[in-house]
Amino acid sequence: MKTIKELIRESLTEVAATKDIRRQDSIKRVYKQFPELKDIDYQILEVRNSRFIAVIDNDERLIKRFDIAEEELYAKRAKIIARNNIDPEFDMEKCLCGKCNDTGFYVNSKGFLKVCPCRSKELDDCYEHSGMADYSSYKIENYRADYLGDAKKREKTRSELLRFMSGQNEENESPLCIFSAAPQTGKTFLAIVVCKTAINLGKSAYYAKCEDLASIGADTLEDIKHIDFLIIDDFADSVTLYNNVGSVLNSILETRAASKLPTVLVTPFPVAELIKKCDMRISGKLQSAKTISTEGR
Repeated sequence: MKTIKELIRESLTEVAATKDIRRQDSIKRVYKQFPELKDIDYQILEVRNSRFIAVIDNDERLIKRFDIAEEELYAKRAKIIARNNIDPEFDMEKCLCGKCNDTGFYVNSKGFLKVCPCRSKELDDCYEHSGMADYSSYKIENYRADYLGDAKKREKTRSELLRFMSGQNEENESPLCIFSAAPQTGKTFLAIVVCKTAINLGKSAYYAKCEDLASIGADTLEDIKHIDFLIIDDFADSVTLYNNVGSVLNSILETRAASKLPTVLVTPFPVAELIKKCDMRISGKLQSAKTISTEGR
């Protein structure tokens, strides 16, 4: 499982190569149009090479002579550039993206570090690696607070989940959260867009269905024990009692709790019912979990 930071880091080699190609193309284009500039630059290079030899020989007289020659050549060069309106940085590498300066991240108006829009491919790849390959159309901007006519309730729920994901929690608050809401109220949509938001903020995150925990590969399971944010959807007491899900989930929750890493269990069932009927190892952890519920709001 690759995080967004790893994917962006891997892309930097390609970015560097692209920048160098563009630089070389710019130089060739300018030199072809203005051969006198090419000649001046060649002379400057020759002077620098000669000066290097003079430095090795410790010949102060020649060093000074070459310094003066280089200054004169640079003066001629500047005149050619100014006279012909040539970009003075035509032979320098330039950033492909002015928003993030090719780092892949920028600080938004609210002061949050976010993945730059120029890294949309890496974002999509990361969503796929993070359990959300089937949810490409789920986007935070499409979340409707007025869905089902409960705008205030749904906006509060969204804000609480985002706050929990970002680590803006009360002191000594449990790193485990239960998000409980009735069926067909958009729980999965909200869970996925919050998980995507975490990735967009440069965090490592993963989305999984509770029943799938028993079939996830060992390497991925080890990864999700240590990522910044984890969402487990379709959590139900019955699921924890079959196919070793209870044992796997218990291991995940214990490891993450020890490092105080936020984990959200998404469920359509009342918390009290889950505590009563779950695998006993999970039940004990649920009793101290933070609860976000749309019931009674």
